[in-house]
Amino acid sequence: MANHSLEVLKLSVLFDNHFFNGVPTQVHFIQDSTMVGTWIDEQGAANLSIGLDRIQFMNSEQLAFLIAHEYGHLVLKHPQKTLEIQQQYGIVSSLDEFMLSFDLKRDYSKLMREMELQADLFGATLVMGLGHDPVAGASFLLGESKSIQHPEGTLRVSKIKAGEDTLVAEDFSGTFNHLAMQLSDAEVLAALVPSYTQPIDSIDSTVKAAVESWPASGADGYAGDTLYGFEVSVLLTIAVLACAMPRWWRKTSVG
Repeated sequence: MANHSLEVLKLSVLFDNHFFNGVPTQVHFIQDSTMVGTWIDEQGAANLSIGLDRIQFMNSEQLAFLIAHEYGHLVLKHPQKTLEIQQQYGIVSSLDEFMLSFDLKRDYSKLMREMELQADLFGATLVMGLGHDPVAGASFLLGESKSIQHPEGTLRVSKIKAGEDTLVAEDFSGTFNHLAMQLSDAEVLAALVPSYTQPIDSIDSTVKAAVESWPASGADGYAGDTLYGFEVSVLLTIAVLACAMPRWWRKTSVG
C-alpha cells in the first residue's frame, strides 16, 4: 500500500507542476474507504481524497488512470460546475436528487454523467502521455453500475476505446518528459506524511498528504444507498396507508 500511496503522490506532483504551476493539490489518504473524489475548499485550494481500499489492488496503469481522471475534474473545473448544477436544480443532499421529478432527474443526471465522460477522455490523454494504455487503465470501471451521477462502467470504457485512435494521433510524450525530475520531490513530500490521524483543519499547508481515518459507512458513499432504501420504505408505507385509509374511513363511518 505504501508503494501505491507514493505513486499517487508522484502523479500528483507531476500534474500539479504541469497544470497548476506547482501549486500543490492537497491529497488525503482515507483508511477503510473506497471513496475517491476532488473538491475545492473555502480557501480555493484543490483537494483529492483517495480511499486506500479503492487502490490497494490496482496495477500501475489503473492507478494512473484513476488519478488522471480526477485531475481531469479539477482542470475542467468540474467541482465548480457541479455546484452550479446542484444550485440550479436545488440539490443539497442525496434526498433532493431522489425527489426530483422524472424529467428533472433525467436532465440533471445527463449533466452529471457528461462530466464523468469528459474526465475519462481527459484522463485517457494524460495516461497516454505517460506511456500507459488508457483502456487497460480504465478496466477497473467495467464492474461499476450506472448511477444518477455516473454512466455505466462498460459505456465509459467503450467511449475511451472509441476515441483511442484520435488520442493516439496527439503526441503527449514530450509534455511530461521535462517534469520527470519532479518525481523525486514527491518522495521527499511523502516522508512528511504524518503516521497518525490528524484533523484536516490542523494539517500544515506544507504537508502534501495526510492519513485520515473515516468510518467506512460514512466515507464510501454507502450511506447514500442506505438513505435511498429508507426513502423507498417510507414512500411505500405512505402509499399503503393512503390506499387503506378510504376503506378504514368507510368502515368507521358506517359503524
